[in-house]
Amino acid sequence: MAWLEQPVMGTISLIDVLLFISLMIIAIIIGRIVSSLSRRHLDDTVGKRSSKRVARLLNYLILTAAILSGAGTFLHVDISAVVLSLGIVGVAIAFATQQIIQNAVAGILISITKPIQLEDWVEIGMVPNTGICRVRDIRLMSTEVRERGGRIATIPNSQIINGKVINYTRSGFVSLVQNIWIDPKTDLSTIRRIVFEEADIDPRILPVIDESEIEQHHSLFEHSFLARKEQESEIFESLNPIVNVVDIQGAKVKLQIKVWVRDVHKSEEIMSTFLESLKARFEAEGIELKSP
Repeated sequence: MAWLEQPVMGTISLIDVLLFISLMIIAIIIGRIVSSLSRRHLDDTVGKRSSKRVARLLNYLILTAAILSGAGTFLHVDISAVVLSLGIVGVAIAFATQQIIQNAVAGILISITKPIQLEDWVEIGMVPNTGICRVRDIRLMSTEVRERGGRIATIPNSQIINGKVINYTRSGFVSLVQNIWIDPKTDLSTIRRIVFEEADIDPRILPVIDESEIEQHHSLFEHSFLARKEQESEIFESLNPIVNVVDIQGAKVKLQIKVWVRDVHKSEEIMSTFLESLKARFEAEGIELKSP
C-alpha cells in the first residue's frame, strides 16, 4: 500500500486525495440531513420559501467548513492565509449587509419565539403605524400583512423584534370606548339600562358567548387579569359594558361607554351598529344628546 503514500502532486499523496473526497462525501450527507431537519421545523413557521433559504445556507456553511478543514489537513493548503482573506472580505460584506443580517436573525427569532403567527390580527408599532392588520406571510427577511383597507404592507423583521407588537388574536378580546354628552338631569340608570340591553342584542359584543365558544374563552381568561376571578359568573360579568361619568361642564355631562368585542378587525362596524341602536333607543325614550 506504499503506492498510496507516493506524492502525486507536490506533497499531496493519493491517500490524501481519497481522504479529502471521503470528508466531502460525509459533509454532503450531513448537510442534507441538517437541511432536511431545518426545513421540517421551519416550513410551518416562516414559510417554505424562507425555510428553503435557511436550509440552503446551513448546507453551504457545512460544505465550506469541510472544504477548509480538508484542504488544510489533507491538501496541505495554508488555511490561515485563506481565512485571513475571507475574514477581510467577510467584514466588508457584514458592514454592507448589516440590515439584511439583522432581518435574517430577527426572522429566525420570530420562528422560535412566535410573537405573531399566520392569520393573526396584529398592530405593529412603527412609523407609520400599520393599524390593525392581518399577517399573510412570515418570511426570513420580512413579514407581509394585509391592512383592513386592503393594502399589502411588507415589514422588515427587525422592526417586529425591536418594536411594539400588539397581537389581538392572542388576547382574544379588546375594549372599544365611545364618549357621549347628555343633559345633567338625565337619569344615568336609564342610560346604563339602554346600553346593557343594546349590547346584549348584538352577539358580537361580550359577554354574549355561544356555548360552543365557552371553552375557547376560558383558555383566554386563564392568561389574563380575569383569571383572578373565582366564580364563572364573575368572570363574564367583568366583560359587561361600562358607563362612567368622566366630565361635567355646566349644562352637559360627558359619559364614557366601554364595551368588549372579540372581532377587533370589525371594531368600527360593531361600534357603528351599536351607536346607531343607542341613538334610536335614546330618541324613543326622550333622551337628548348634547354636542361635545
